[in-house]
Amino acid sequence: MGTVIDPVEADRIRRRLYRTDESARGRILETCPDRLSEEDVQFYRGTGYLAMKGLLRPSEVDEAKSALSDLMAKRIAWDDRVKVQEEPYYRDGHADERVTDPELRVRKVWEFCQIEPRLQRIGFHPRLVPWLEQLVGPGFRMTQDMALIKPPFRGSEKPWHQDTAYFDWMPLEGIIGVWIALDPATVENGCMQVIPGTHLLGPAGHFHLRDCQLPDARVQVSRAVVIPLDPGGILLFSGLLHHGTPPNLSGDRRRALQYHYAAAHCRQMTLDEHAGFFNEGGAYAGCRRVDPKSGIHRAVYEA
Repeated sequence: MGTVIDPVEADRIRRRLYRTDESARGRILETCPDRLSEEDVQFYRGTGYLAMKGLLRPSEVDEAKSALSDLMAKRIAWDDRVKVQEEPYYRDGHADERVTDPELRVRKVWEFCQIEPRLQRIGFHPRLVPWLEQLVGPGFRMTQDMALIKPPFRGSEKPWHQDTAYFDWMPLEGIIGVWIALDPATVENGCMQVIPGTHLLGPAGHFHLRDCQLPDARVQVSRAVVIPLDPGGILLFSGLLHHGTPPNLSGDRRRALQYHYAAAHCRQMTLDEHAGFFNEGGAYAGCRRVDPKSGIHRAVYEA
C-alpha cells in the first residue's frame, strides 16, 4: 500500500476515477435554513448527502483558518494527543521549490477540539446543531474532529471509501459526517465527490491498496457528483456514503474541517463486530487496526 506521489500517475488516477468538471454537479442549497425542510430531510435520506452554501460567515472562516494556522505552527499550548500528518510527498524526503511555507506540507490535523476552542465551537455551531438533531436525533455526540488539507501541487488523493469502515460505532446508519470548506473547494483542487444512494447498499469491502479503500473496479464513477463549495459551505453525509477526493495538482490549497457524530443510540463495537459488517470471503475487509494476535485476518483484494 502506498500513496501515489508521481504527478503523472496522480493525474491519471484523477481522470480515470473522478469527475473532472462541474457537469456532474450535485445539489447544493443556495442558503442555509434555520431548520431543514421535509424535502431536504428526504433528500438526505435518499441520496446520503446534503450540501449548502454559507454555514460560516466570512469572519468565522477567517477565525477558523487562523486557528488552524496556530495549531500547525504550535502557537498555542500543545497537547500530544493532537496529531499532524505530513503530505506523503514531503514525508518521503522530496522538496518542491514552489512551496516554501511549512503549512503547505501538511495533509491532515486531528483531535484538536480538546485544545482549540475556536474549532470546537464550529463543531457545535448553533446553525448546525438543529440539522444534526433532525438527521440523527437529539443527544448525538461528536466522535471525530479533523482538518483535511490538500496542499497545492502535491495534495494526495483520498480514495473512494465509506467512513464507517474506519469507525467503531454501531449501528452504522447512526453516523453522520460534516465537511466544511475554508478555501474555495473546486473540482480542480480536490473538492468532495460522492455517489448518491450508495449509503443504502450497506457496508462494502475495503482493502489496503493506495489507502484503505474501495477497490477502483467497484467504484461507480459514472454516478458520482461533485460538491464544489465556497468558503463556509457545508456538506453533511452518511457514514456509509461512498465518497472520495482526487489529487490536488493545482496551485491552490484546499483546507476543510471535518467532524463526525454518532446518534444517541449508537454504541462502540468490538473489532469482531466490525469484521461482521466489513467482510470479504470470511476475512476482514475494513480499515481498523488488527492485532496480529487476534486471529482476525485481513482480506486481500484480487481483481
